[in-house]
Amino acid sequence: MIEVAVKATTANLGPGFDCLGLALDIENRVKFSESHRNFPDKNNMIYSAVKRIFDITGKPMPLIDIHQQIGIPVCRGLGSSAACIAVGCIAGNIMSGANMSIDELIKIGTEMEGHPDNIVPAFLGGFTVSFMAEEKVVYFRQKAYEGFKYAVMYPEYTLPTAQAREVLPKEIAFKDGVFNIGRASLLTAAMITGDVELLKYACRDKLHQPYRKSLVPEFDNIVDKAQSLGALASFLSGAGPTIIAILSKDEKDFEVTMKNHLKIMKGNWTLKIVEASNEGVRVL
Repeated sequence: MIEVAVKATTANLGPGFDCLGLALDIENRVKFSESHRNFPDKNNMIYSAVKRIFDITGKPMPLIDIHQQIGIPVCRGLGSSAACIAVGCIAGNIMSGANMSIDELIKIGTEMEGHPDNIVPAFLGGFTVSFMAEEKVVYFRQKAYEGFKYAVMYPEYTLPTAQAREVLPKEIAFKDGVFNIGRASLLTAAMITGDVELLKYACRDKLHQPYRKSLVPEFDNIVDKAQSLGALASFLSGAGPTIIAILSKDEKDFEVTMKNHLKIMKGNWTLKIVEASNEGVRVL
């Protein structure tokens, strides 16, 4: 039997569309064991990732059972698909004896996911910057700054990434591109150094949040409330609908007041206060 653990991830972080990512201390655990029957769901993303590794090696894939202990909310913009892919790639690498490097697995995971912003922090943990260049995943990984914690707020309704991409414009104004370059650069610096003043400006975005927030009607209300309660910054996590507020680690009053506020919002919202995680996907 093999057991693999992986963390949730948040991507974009406001202006870093498809490039910035951060692992959060919310975890899935998956057990793989031998089976005497065919796995019932061949479209399962974990199964597909295991099979992808075996297909690349040219070895026949054995019959397996997959048992999940799920902590990462599905279709909420918290990297649930990237987590499944990372877990499957790691397990497939072990079971097949492929002995692929982590960079090789990241490339395979990115090919499956379509972009590396969640895949890289799922594999490596921490704060990451990543993109595809000439069929290679280029990335920077830094240990997450320990002076922040994160208020993760998500409703009971889901928002598939494909639907969230449909509302994005095909072209953007030059000035909006410049706006995001500046903020994404500042945000990278803020996430590494913990500079609180930079965060006040750095999470603003003009590429995706102004369009995607139409799919999350409570967005402006929740962000405004979070800011009034002392949040250092707030942003839509991934494609949404999760909203994350960055807090100082010593902040104590946010959780109770924000939970009471969320009770009056449509969507039956959940709030979890978590820390960033520097643990990548790992075998237990």
